[in-house]
Amino acid sequence: MLLLYDTWFLWVVTFVFLSLLIVSFIIGIYKKKKEEKERILRDWERVRFILKEKELNEKEIKFVEELIHKHEPSNPLGVITFRQHFIRCLQKYILEARKNLSFEELEEKGEIIREISIRLGHDYIPYGQRIYSTMELYQNQPLWMSPQGESPALWRKAHVVDINGTFFRVAPFTLQDRLPINLGQYVSFKMWREEDARYQFFTVLRRIELDPEVYVFDHTFSLERFQSRAHFRVRLDKPIEVDVVRIDKKYDLNQISAEDIPCHILFSIRARIVNLSAGGSAILIDRDIDEDNYIRIFLDTEDEKEPKYITLYMRIISKVNVALGRYMYRGAFLGLTDENRDRLAKYVFRQQPPVSTALREQHKKEDEKKL
Repeated sequence: MLLLYDTWFLWVVTFVFLSLLIVSFIIGIYKKKKEEKERILRDWERVRFILKEKELNEKEIKFVEELIHKHEPSNPLGVITFRQHFIRCLQKYILEARKNLSFEELEEKGEIIREISIRLGHDYIPYGQRIYSTMELYQNQPLWMSPQGESPALWRKAHVVDINGTFFRVAPFTLQDRLPINLGQYVSFKMWREEDARYQFFTVLRRIELDPEVYVFDHTFSLERFQSRAHFRVRLDKPIEVDVVRIDKKYDLNQISAEDIPCHILFSIRARIVNLSAGGSAILIDRDIDEDNYIRIFLDTEDEKEPKYITLYMRIISKVNVALGRYMYRGAFLGLTDENRDRLAKYVFRQQPPVSTALREQHKKEDEKKL
């Protein structure tokens, strides 16, 4: 009888303990959900305050609220304050809208999205930071394009002339760069972003506008990013004076030293080197320069060898108008002797920022652990 009583008592205690555990678990879930709802409500108050502070109109505010409610309701503040969250929501919205809206309706939505992006500051991308979609391109971005299926691929030079939230527009550089293409056909692109990397992507042609000829493409959210530099590069901020020169096209700078070739100096101008490698450079100059000309640089390599300055002839590969009257020129050094290229490579290596002692010791310990 005593054994039966003890067994019954243990069952009662176990049942009460499990009941209390389940109740506490349910209360914990309820409190967590309540706190989550309160957080979301607080976030929505901050979101509405930000939207009004940024002076969005009622139509734009309604669009943002619908976008968040539908695609990321649990993180309204993150969509407003973080560019990647905002782009991710827009990707879902655009892919769905393409199934239901006409070109004109998408164009209207694109203008709304562009205005919202500008007011929220999502149109600004820090210099050198990677991008995830064509929505993050900038006007005058140089591109190379080729219709898919073209064999062999003939890459044509172009530049971005307009971007909104649903489409981007590209214009060929010359009449020879126009595309032999039909609507609905896919086009491959490749480009270089300064201080970032090379990108390749493809997207579909939506419309061709005439006078002047401009191609309208859907945004794509799948960009292939890769590095393809042959030389180590360092970021600089070095004021320098350069010469803009003309070299006769009969000379092949890939075969002979540039120092042995006569050149005609057009003018000299102050410039600023923003990055440098043994293979080329990027330079800011407050003047528009014809891409057929060369930029000559006399660089002090800060070593004990003679001559003190080495002469660099830079062939302009691309130029971008980065501000009113200021251009970024990217180019490759040609006609450089092996000895001077070696001096330049060592100079570039010395321009690296110093590594702290603590970081050096950390790397040393990590190497020892691997051994």
